[in-house]
Amino acid sequence: MAAGLVYADGHVHSNPVSGLGAEEIGKRFASAGGWFMALVILPPWHYGISPRGLDDYKRAVEVFLSECRRLRQHVPRVACFAGFHPAEVDKLTAKGMKLEDALQLGLQVVDYAAGLCRDGVLDGIGEVGRQHYKTTPERLAAATSIMVRALEHARDHGCILHLHLENAGRATVDTVEVLRAAIGAPRGRILFHHASSKVAARAAELGYPATVPGKREQLLAALDAAGPSFIPESDYIDDPRRPCVSSCPWEMVERQRSLLEEGLVDEETLYRINVDNVVKLYGVEPP
Repeated sequence: MAAGLVYADGHVHSNPVSGLGAEEIGKRFASAGGWFMALVILPPWHYGISPRGLDDYKRAVEVFLSECRRLRQHVPRVACFAGFHPAEVDKLTAKGMKLEDALQLGLQVVDYAAGLCRDGVLDGIGEVGRQHYKTTPERLAAATSIMVRALEHARDHGCILHLHLENAGRATVDTVEVLRAAIGAPRGRILFHHASSKVAARAAELGYPATVPGKREQLLAALDAAGPSFIPESDYIDDPRRPCVSSCPWEMVERQRSLLEEGLVDEETLYRINVDNVVKLYGVEPP
């Protein structure tokens, strides 16, 4: 490893029920040179919980907070996020829940997460946003309404948001910008997760942070389009049935080292995206 270089994972999940779990993920990432991870909750069914109401989500958050504590034993800096993924609207309604009830549950979950953020238990809310796949207009509207509530909490409590959105380039960012401006939330607290190079470039133009999947082609495309304005992410889902389906955190580190060895990036660029941008967004002490 090049002297002084450490690595961040801007968006990662852990599953203590059927996956490696946070402790093993943290050990592997730290041994690869990792110093920061943003850990994001999975929907409750990944933890063996069938959600019917807010109490079930609170149980899932308790599982998640235990994972955060385990991760902090191995990774020097960790940020933790709980929210209501747009796919949860689809899953719950597909199982028979009325759309209005799914919407109200999503709002309650986001309000609960915001309270934990306000109290310093969580660092922010995530994921919330819009479906990136085909769904009904009604479900899309419900997911968007939940995102609006999260934007209000970003305004009122300073919670950082991890937004899950479609990758439509300028249109994705500009529609969020309209909502953000109407609500009055700060741009610097709203992160575009799993951003394409076009989304990352437009986000950088307007002053939004973004995370970009840590694959070779996507990292190079984002650096070309947006410069070193983003944070790499693995979006690891910790599912043994689909190992490293997006990326494994430690594989993402190896890809960046390969880019450095090939002369396609320099150490300053890697430090910017893995350290400087993390410090700016999260206010943590650098390594």
